[in-house]
Amino acid sequence: MLGETTDDGTDEPDPALTAAGKLADTIRTTLGPSGLDKMVVGENGTVIVTNDGSKIIEWIDITHPVGRLVEQAATAQDSAVGDGTTTTVVLVGALLEEAAALRSDGLHPTTIIDGYVRAAETALDHLEQYERSVYSRHDDRLAQIAKTAVTGRWDDTSTERFGELALSALQAVEFDTSRLTLKSYPGGELRESVCLDGVVVDLETSSTSLEALSHPSIQTHDEPTIGMVDAEIGIEEPNHMESVELQDTTQRSAFQAHEQDRRTELIAQVVQSGATVLFCQKSIDEAVRTALVQRGVLPVERTRRDEFDVIARATGSTPVMAVDELTADTTGTVASVTERTVGTSQTLTLQGCPEEQRATLLLRGGTPHVADEVRRIAADCIDVTRVTLDDGAFVPGGGAVPTALAMDLAALSSGIPDRTQLVFEGFGTALEAIPRTLATNAGTDPLNTLTGIKQRHDAGAEAIGVGSDGHPRDMIAAGVLEPSTVFTSALQRAVAVVTQILRVDDIVRTTEDGRSTTNEHDHTHAARGGYPWAVGH
Repeated sequence: MLGETTDDGTDEPDPALTAAGKLADTIRTTLGPSGLDKMVVGENGTVIVTNDGSKIIEWIDITHPVGRLVEQAATAQDSAVGDGTTTTVVLVGALLEEAAALRSDGLHPTTIIDGYVRAAETALDHLEQYERSVYSRHDDRLAQIAKTAVTGRWDDTSTERFGELALSALQAVEFDTSRLTLKSYPGGELRESVCLDGVVVDLETSSTSLEALSHPSIQTHDEPTIGMVDAEIGIEEPNHMESVELQDTTQRSAFQAHEQDRRTELIAQVVQSGATVLFCQKSIDEAVRTALVQRGVLPVERTRRDEFDVIARATGSTPVMAVDELTADTTGTVASVTERTVGTSQTLTLQGCPEEQRATLLLRGGTPHVADEVRRIAADCIDVTRVTLDDGAFVPGGGAVPTALAMDLAALSSGIPDRTQLVFEGFGTALEAIPRTLATNAGTDPLNTLTGIKQRHDAGAEAIGVGSDGHPRDMIAAGVLEPSTVFTSALQRAVAVVTQILRVDDIVRTTEDGRSTTNEHDHTHAARGGYPWAVGH
C-alpha cells in the first residue's frame, strides 16, 4: 500500500501516508513550549483556540480509514495517560514516512514491520537507563513534572500556578483522584482558583430557588445534619388517569385540607429527623420547599446523580426513597455547608466530610472557553503527576530521550547483518522527529540543534534536549521532566498503528447492497466541529 507507480514510472504519493501525514502536519506545530495554537471554527460559528493535540483531533472529522486509525491511537493515548497525544501522532507520521522510503529502497512491508517491532522493543529496553526515580509523594520534582505538562500553553506565572494547584489537589486526597472533583467557572482569573476541602455542588444544574438561598438563616450551617431523599418530595401523583368530581365547596375544602395535611406531615418528618440540609435527587413541592426554608432547613432539589452519590458517601448519610423513611439514623453530617456565588453561579460547599476525604479544585477563567481550557490543562497536570507517582519514574523532556534512543539504535544497527539494519536506522530517524519538531517550532535550525545535542550526548550528557529557546540545554537542570510512561505509551501506540497500516495492501469499500469496491482515492473530509482543520488529500 505504501507507494504506487504510475504509467510514466514516477511514484504516486500513497493515500495512507498522505492522510496520516496531513494529520501529523496539522498538529505538529503545537508541540513543545514554543508551539503555536490552532483556532478551530465550528460549522455553527463556535470558536476554540487551543494547542492541545487531543482537543484538535476531537474537533476534526476524519473520514479516511487510515486517519481514523491514527485518531483512535491518539484518543487512546489521551485516555490512558492524559498527555503525549501530539507526540503519538508525530511519531506515526514520521514512522510512515520512513517506511515509505524503505519501501522505495526495495524492502518488503513484512521486513519493515518486523524491524519496527524489534527496534521498538530495543528502544524501550534502553529507555530504562535514562529513567530517574520518584521517591515519595513529597518529591519536589512532581511539581516540575506538572509544570512541564503546561509549559507553552500559558504564561510562566500561570504555569507555576497550575503546578501548585495540581500538586496541592492531589495531596489533599492522598493522590486518589477518585476523591477529587474539578469545576471551572468563567468570570475570574486563574489566580483566583483554589483547592477546597470538601464537595462543591453547582446549584445552576438544579431548580433550587435562589431566593430561598438568600434567607439569612441558611446561608451558612455549622455542623449541619444532612438528609437525603432519592425520590420526589410532595403530594403523590396517580400512576394512571383519574378524575375527581367535587360536589360542593365543602368537599373542595376537605380535598385541599388533605393535601395541606400531607405537606405538613412531610415537613414534620424532615424536622423530626433533625436534618438541617435536605438533598433531593428529584423535585420538591414548592409549598414544601418554602415551608422548609421557613423552618431553617435548606432544601436542594434535583441534585445531579453523581454529586448525590458523592455526598452520601462523604457525609455518611443513607438516601431514603420517601420522606416517611427519613430518620435521625439515616442522616449524616459535615463540618459546614456554605452558600457562595462563583462568577454568576450559585454553589454550595460541603466542607469537613467525616466519612470520605474529598477535595474540589475550583478553577476560574475569564470566558467560558478559557474556563474550559483551564480545567483541561489542570486535568492534564493532575494526570501526569499521578502517572509519574504510580510508575515511579520520569525522564528528561525536550526530546532528550528520543535523541538518545535514536543514537543507541544507530550504534546497534551496524551489528545487524541483514536489511533490518536499514529499518533500525529508519526507526531512529523517526524518533528524531520529536527534537527536530521542537527545534523548528522554536524557530531554530533543527539540523544544527540536533547535531549539537548529539555531540553533548556523545560526551556523556544524556539529559541534553531542546530548550525553550530551541538550543541544546540540560533538561534536568531546567526542570523539564516528563513521566516515563507517557513516552513509552506514545511509542508503543505509534508502532502498533503503523504496523497495522503497513499490513494493509488495499482499502475495500462496501456499498449498501453488499457489493465491494476498491476506490482508494475517494477521500472526502469534512469537519464536524471545526473547519479549516479537515484532514484530506
